[in-house]
Amino acid sequence: MKRNITLILTTLCLAIGVVACSEDSYPENPTLVSPISGLVLEVNGTDYVATPLLQEDGLLSKTLLVAVNQPSTTAIVKQIDVSDPSTTVNINVGDVITFRNNQFALEWTKGTQTETFLLEMSYNPPPVMYLVMSGEKGDYYGLNTETAQTIASITYNNLFEGYIDLTNTSWNNIGLVQSDQSAYFDVSAGLGSGQSYGTLAMVEKSSPGTGYYPCDGPWGDWTTTGGNVSIVSPGIWKVNFDLTTRQIVLLETQWAVTGTAAGTVKAMVYNSDTRKWSLTTELAAGKLKFTTIPVSAGDPTVTYGASDGIVRLSETGTDITIDEAGTYRIELDLSTPFYDYTITR
Repeated sequence: MKRNITLILTTLCLAIGVVACSEDSYPENPTLVSPISGLVLEVNGTDYVATPLLQEDGLLSKTLLVAVNQPSTTAIVKQIDVSDPSTTVNINVGDVITFRNNQFALEWTKGTQTETFLLEMSYNPPPVMYLVMSGEKGDYYGLNTETAQTIASITYNNLFEGYIDLTNTSWNNIGLVQSDQSAYFDVSAGLGSGQSYGTLAMVEKSSPGTGYYPCDGPWGDWTTTGGNVSIVSPGIWKVNFDLTTRQIVLLETQWAVTGTAAGTVKAMVYNSDTRKWSLTTELAAGKLKFTTIPVSAGDPTVTYGASDGIVRLSETGTDITIDEAGTYRIELDLSTPFYDYTITR
């Protein structure tokens, strides 16, 4: 009898152990809950839900992604929920938050514990227009979308802007092709000899469907220096195109740095391989900005300062601070719509 009782108890313990083990095991489809849930932001008039990203180990990261069609430096908080009602966050419904370098730091607090979550904005690339030009025989005006230079609408409307390299194309015709290649724009006119700035009215033409877009112009003396000895890298043009009015504005640019840190206006040198401007120079502690040296008298001047927006440089940007005197390497990258720079000592 004692033996039977022992057997029954042993069997019962094993059964309880199996049940306990089963209850402690992970479910087949676990639900991951972020401490910050239900975050909805209004960006450019449209509501978007911020989604937590997963780490490589399958756990939730402290980065929430808001994927928008058109980027902005600000967003309105439409909804914010937390999974634990005893916690708080540093934003409220109705707040306008500002993104710097496409990021916003969101603070989550429970008692004395505070953690920082990163709210990151991603967006669709801005619309572009491709540049075509006359070139080697047999390849006049051919478009290769992988390698073609572009101008872009960083404002996601009909206003396009960009910098194009025409260092080896003096007097060649150029044209602009829409991103869907359904139409292109040219004009039977151009800039005169030595002319470094001008405005022309382009004409829309239907795509020939061949991958080639023969253009009547505009043409220009693309590498002119205008007799200006300060122009050390001719042939880089700023192009602005208004798709609504079909107006194109062409300005040859020679970039430089200016400000108290530079002391004088110091010209930069352009590299066609990297498509960047660069300068190695002595700087004092102070401020600087990037500016163009007018090629010809009467040319407008473009100046860029630091920006916290979707691009790091803008015409409304602030002075760049140099904290210590020394030798610096300065690079300016205008080859993409997201103008950028680096300053290294």
